[in-house]
Amino acid sequence: MKGSPVDSFPLTDADLTSRVAGGDAEALEELYVRYSQPVFGMSYSMLRDHATAEDVTQEVFVALWTRADRFDPARGEFRHWFLHLAHNRIVDELRRRRRAALRSADKEPEDASLGLVSPGDTADQAVTAVMFGAAAEALKLLPPEQREAVVMAYLKGATQEEIARRTGAPLGTVKTRLRLGLIRLRRILAEPVSEEA
Repeated sequence: MKGSPVDSFPLTDADLTSRVAGGDAEALEELYVRYSQPVFGMSYSMLRDHATAEDVTQEVFVALWTRADRFDPARGEFRHWFLHLAHNRIVDELRRRRRAALRSADKEPEDASLGLVSPGDTADQAVTAVMFGAAAEALKLLPPEQREAVVMAYLKGATQEEIARRTGAPLGTVKTRLRLGLIRLRRILAEPVSEEA
């Protein structure tokens, strides 16, 4: 027996992360198998560049290797923590692109893809989960104005101020729509699908 994380029975994400924190490369490989597709999907959806999305995906797993000891299972699921880590790395890349765009142009960019979502938004972890697999279906269950705000902020990278400008809604209203939308998404993602509203 080699001590592989999948030799006897599948370990939880939290178990694997604990092993990664102890320097177990095979545990990291198993987490890569589980999460490389979702991380790449989120990277590509926000960056729209295949090569850069691949690079960012690799960087996210390097970050996991060095930061696995920061995951605390008592504070929530690994999936949300890790996808939040990935989201932050992608936002860093968007910031880098924006700085490069500003250096090469004399005007402020108007493209929403160059905007940024301010860190620390309420229920931020829930929204990263929306970008993967069946969880994307949760977006369809939001009221249209909340769905629009969430999509603009997290799939198109627009700031709250940009959303307000583009939708004609007051900034306070945009913040409320985002907060309520994200709280609702967290609820939808945390509970079994029900036929009743």
